[in-house]
Amino acid sequence: MKKELILREINRQNSHWNTENSFILGNNFYKRHLFDKIITYLPYRKILSIVGLRRVGKTVLLNQMISHLIENKKVERRNILFLSFDEALLSKTIKLENYLDAFFENFLENKKERTYVFLDEIQYASKWQHILKRYYDANPNLKFIISGSSSLFLRKKSTESLAGRIYEFSLDVLSFAEYLELISADENMIQEYNDIVFDLGKFDLESIIGKKVKIENFLARFGEEIVVLFERFMSRGQFPEIVSEQNEEVARKYIKEAVYKKTIEFDIPKIFGIEKVDELKFLFEIFIQETGNALQLQNVAGEAEIDKKTLNKYLEYFQSSLLLNVAYNYTKSFRKSRRQLKKIYVASTNFYFLEKNLDSVIKAQIVGHLAETYAYNILRKNFEHLSFLKKRGKEIDFVAGDNPLDQKKLKLIEVKYREDMRREKFAFIESVAKKNKIERYVIFSKKQFFIDREKVILPLFLIH
Repeated sequence: MKKELILREINRQNSHWNTENSFILGNNFYKRHLFDKIITYLPYRKILSIVGLRRVGKTVLLNQMISHLIENKKVERRNILFLSFDEALLSKTIKLENYLDAFFENFLENKKERTYVFLDEIQYASKWQHILKRYYDANPNLKFIISGSSSLFLRKKSTESLAGRIYEFSLDVLSFAEYLELISADENMIQEYNDIVFDLGKFDLESIIGKKVKIENFLARFGEEIVVLFERFMSRGQFPEIVSEQNEEVARKYIKEAVYKKTIEFDIPKIFGIEKVDELKFLFEIFIQETGNALQLQNVAGEAEIDKKTLNKYLEYFQSSLLLNVAYNYTKSFRKSRRQLKKIYVASTNFYFLEKNLDSVIKAQIVGHLAETYAYNILRKNFEHLSFLKKRGKEIDFVAGDNPLDQKKLKLIEVKYREDMRREKFAFIESVAKKNKIERYVIFSKKQFFIDREKVILPLFLIH
């Protein structure tokens, strides 16, 4: 009975084995930008790990990689195994190795050729890291590609047991560039946008000056339209399946039910053994509404009617499940910074609109908090250290750099998502920049673009 169950499940999940025509899984779906990067690693032996929120497209990406192997690399179909453990039947008696052994014994036809094993949502398989290590070390022709929705669970386990055997990739929510492609925006707009958008990991003044004329021309042609699209993107455009959804209520229900609610009600309890799901839900809803605000966690614990120790534990689970991140007040001492004020940033600005109407949020200028949240999520992907600076009632939104002790190389960044900033004063950030001999500080705006000897003002939608 056990063996029959396993064989039936393997057959069910590997329909590409029995299809002899051009039908390939995933080809009808949009290819995320990570696809072109990650397929270049398929020839290498190391395990590929893809981590990301629910519904960002991990399973589709795996299917598209399978398609690539079959169509472009002419890999024999039965040399490719796919298993999703979000669906697969796992129990105390049926383990990951049972599925792998069944595949090798009953389905694999050519054991001398490279074999590809795709394991989706692998965090649900007990002791998966030890099992992969054993198969990896024993079979040089075996290539594992795994995915999961829990950052800590995947990365901690893989670091402990698979050191030197794994390449890690993050599949985040859609970038604005991907969003423009998915909604089939004006081709000229997309082309010009891709030519001027900045990779913050390579952000420097020379590159901005070199694109100055192109940026000005783009803003003159598309400035008004791109702002409207960017704000729609921040509201409900960061998950592939709903970018074209016109019904706001449908989009809101999708994000709530398929993304964060399922993570809180299913993933976190299953992985971490949490029983009080209502506490988790209430707490996360607080964090959604407070995104970008400095918080005293003791006050949050009181509002949620839990102790601070439990709050910190739940906060770790939210971070591990990629739902949010925490920023600390800047200090040269890492240990001291952990005791300072904290800011919570949700992983997608789309979460905020679960209970709010888009127009009412923008009119109420709450959109500024979302712009700051968006900037944080971009910055944290590009810098090793990211914090904020609050001192004597004055604040700088972000202090970014790879080494917090090398103050001259730190980037000071403010988000001022406003229509007109001609009367804005930047005295505090200016004084901190001068004190630490930082050449220029950066202001992310709604659509204003300006450069002088002290600052760079750049539209927020021009970073990724």
